Amino acid sequence: MSDLKGTAIVTGATGGVGALYAAGLAERGYDLLLVGRQQKTLDALAKAVKQKANVKVETLVANLAEAKDLARVEARISSDPAITALINNAGAASFGPFAKQSSEAVDETTAVNITALTRLTHAVLPGFLARGAGSIVNIASVLAFHPWPEFSVYNASKAFVVSFSQALQGEVAGSGVLVQVVTPPAVDTDFWNKAGLPVSNLPAGAVMKPQHLVEAALKGLDRGESWVFPSLSEQAVWDDYEKTRQALVGGLMNGALAARYAAWPERRITAATHGAAEVPTILGK
Repeated sequence: MSDLKGTAIVTGATGGVGALYAAGLAERGYDLLLVGRQQKTLDALAKAVKQKANVKVETLVANLAEAKDLARVEARISSDPAITALINNAGAASFGPFAKQSSEAVDETTAVNITALTRLTHAVLPGFLARGAGSIVNIASVLAFHPWPEFSVYNASKAFVVSFSQALQGEVAGSGVLVQVVTPPAVDTDFWNKAGLPVSNLPAGAVMKPQHLVEAALKGLDRGESWVFPSLSEQAVWDDYEKTRQALVGGLMNGALAARYAAWPERRITAATHGAAEVPTILGK
């Protein structure tokens, strides 16, 4: 183990993006704890990584949608001082009209994308803060900012990742802990097939190669960037978005009734105060 790097946890390590993260982190000197559902695939990845980098690789089979498996991973990582980075890469999705989604598919998406990410972050953060160092990388999506019909739960789960991570960034500011959000476009992996929407159905120009995503993400990690937008050519677009968001928040945090509503003719009818509930009614004249 590198005294400077420590151990990086990679969830969803059996997928294309997770495997590339593992290889890239090993090249940087991190030992690895690879978490995924398939032991055979994890073992093959561990062998390939160790052939190219002089690092230790541990594997942990777990389905993060299952409460017992998630608890096992939490227990493994919560008190290990060697852990210096958590890559919350595991993800789940199911494409189709929300009204026709199965409860199992909805539960899996929220369990992996929200619950597991939150709980694993909670497991490592106290140690990171105590040591004054550590990196938490949360994989979001462009769909966090673009609610796409028939991907409703996935969109919302990634919006959670953005909001949760942004709040944590404020909490850990100045502590030495990095909370990084990686926001890719669609990526050419098997994720889309599993979600029920083959990537071939997407516009070719909107799909990124997984190696390009991870290359950008790891460079962003090297630089200590809080936000990584692998496909965004102009950083000013994000800066302008943030300014607009802050202006919106400033406008909403106002106890006064907006003029466009206050200007409406209004009459309130209130029942007698004894023995009857108040009945507010708005009548336009």
